[in-house]
Amino acid sequence: MPRREQERERERERERERERESAASSSANLTLAPSYRAARVGIEAEFGLLLRAVATCPQRPLAQLCDVDLPESGAPGRRVRSAEIEIFPKGATATETKMQTSKIILWPLAFLLLGIVFVGAKEPELRQLNVVFRHADRTPETFPKRFPNDPHMYESFHPIGPGGLTNEGKRRVYHLGEVLRNRYRDFLGSSRDDHRESLFAISSDVARTKMSLQLILVGLYPPSADSKWHEQLEWQPIPTYYNEFSKDTFFNSDRCQMFIDELTRVRSLPDVQKKLGKFDTYLEELRKTVGKKSKLNLNDILLLHNNLDIEKRMNLTMLPWMNDVLADERLIEMRRLYYEINSYTDLLKRLLSGFMLRKINEDMFEASTNANFTRKVTLYGGHDKNIIALLQSLKIYDGHFPDFTSALIFELWFHDKGYYVKVRIRRDT
Repeated sequence: MPRREQERERERERERERERESAASSSANLTLAPSYRAARVGIEAEFGLLLRAVATCPQRPLAQLCDVDLPESGAPGRRVRSAEIEIFPKGATATETKMQTSKIILWPLAFLLLGIVFVGAKEPELRQLNVVFRHADRTPETFPKRFPNDPHMYESFHPIGPGGLTNEGKRRVYHLGEVLRNRYRDFLGSSRDDHRESLFAISSDVARTKMSLQLILVGLYPPSADSKWHEQLEWQPIPTYYNEFSKDTFFNSDRCQMFIDELTRVRSLPDVQKKLGKFDTYLEELRKTVGKKSKLNLNDILLLHNNLDIEKRMNLTMLPWMNDVLADERLIEMRRLYYEINSYTDLLKRLLSGFMLRKINEDMFEASTNANFTRKVTLYGGHDKNIIALLQSLKIYDGHFPDFTSALIFELWFHDKGYYVKVRIRRDT
């Protein structure tokens, strides 16, 4: 390598190191005005990672998108009451559970409660919902060069197309909307048309998430008699939003160059190399099985497991090797390792989930301090990686892969002149 090019490369490496140090210290050096801190201290106590799960990405193509510095001031507000976070048994239903001096009753269906409700003189009042959900069931994505021995890599899946929503998926995400409507009926109110000021719905820039967002809204906000414009359609148009794929930090922050640089550094660490090295023999065997010419990597593992699982669900033809690979526990272990490495450092966690957590935190703050803030519900139509990243940042991820239409729900409650937050997981089956 010419000397000039070597010097340029060393300068680029020094620049990356400065960026890593700057981002790693950004959360520790946050300064909030006294009024802002007083209004927000409870959420900070309960959701400590919300304030730590932010980072800047200076001097990069996405710098303006990764810049998530918190406001320097804010209106005085009520003190937010903190509460512990506890994971309850997966199969828990309407069972009374005691924890120290607090009491909670888990409600049935597929929701798992992660917050603690304290006993008081008045009934708690729900003030805001933030729902992050995975898109509905889809067809396999086709990667003939990655997995040439998979016969379904050459199919068009007409008329849906690769990675498109299936009819079963459409029904399932529509049902999720109905579940949310029934669950939060009192909070949403009797009017199903009051969504212009009370709802914000955003998805990633992918067809299946956009469609899933539209379908969940059909179940969540069916038209009333006054708004019904077609006798045979139980549907009303509701605006939805998305950011261009290359500018999306809510759902695709792993495309940020700073994340890529940090992940590259992490994958070269000796302890990470040791974890990966345990699977060298398996990866070579698997490479021959799927027919790929080059080495398999963790991204291949994620795509392969997703595709085989979907093909089996859709009752597509499964060759013997496909069933064997899908049933191999090593494939599951490697997929878990993929998510572990992607959030191996605090910086990776901040970059993966910090932007969405910051937005949720800001909206909860507005709902608790601003009487003119009318939004009740924010819907985030995303992917399994988004739910996992949030769970990892909150330190409540248990290695479970979120199924289609799984949802992570942040509830802001008011009780006895204070606010607190509950987090629910809906694991659809």
